[in-house]
Amino acid sequence: MLEKYVPKIEFPSVKLEQYTTPAELVLAMLKVPLFRGLIDGATVADLGSGTCRIAIASLLLGARRAIAVDYDYRFGSICKLSAEKLGVSEGLAFISAWITERSGPLRQGLIDIVIMNPPFGVWRKGADREFLEYAMSLNAREIVALVKSGNLEFHARLAKARGYSFNFLGTHEFPIPAAMPHHRSRIRRIKVDLVELSRS
Repeated sequence: MLEKYVPKIEFPSVKLEQYTTPAELVLAMLKVPLFRGLIDGATVADLGSGTCRIAIASLLLGARRAIAVDYDYRFGSICKLSAEKLGVSEGLAFISAWITERSGPLRQGLIDIVIMNPPFGVWRKGADREFLEYAMSLNAREIVALVKSGNLEFHARLAKARGYSFNFLGTHEFPIPAAMPHHRSRIRRIKVDLVELSRS
């Protein structure tokens, strides 16, 4: 359903590390909070949302509200149209804003769950850390994120310093189509870790 009604990112930005999250990875991210009963009636934030696949899937699975945040304003109309097609437009809000570890558009205490596929920090070093820091600053009960594989100890220390428990949920392959000038192969697959940060 997501693949059919929520489009992929067209003309992705290299500097913003814009990659479409495959539907199967969106579902893998949502599975843990869904099975724990955390999504039903919750307010979910999708940081670095792109075309809002995570936000829209959250609404389809019972979230009361989903707030998608992306610096690229062109995704706003795409998200709205996709949500309308799937009957969840009333619960979706899109905000065009830049995120750093200390600043963003959302208020502390507003968000129950953050589910995100942030930049991996390849082109802008530290971007992944900034998104995680900002997500934790919101005091969400649960944060689920895809991060570049190989940095689990760093991410665990980051979570502990903010009072979050850290859980490694598994490694996945993330397909990146040759949509950018520097890509030589048609599809490049990179390793990503699915991680959960939670507070009781």
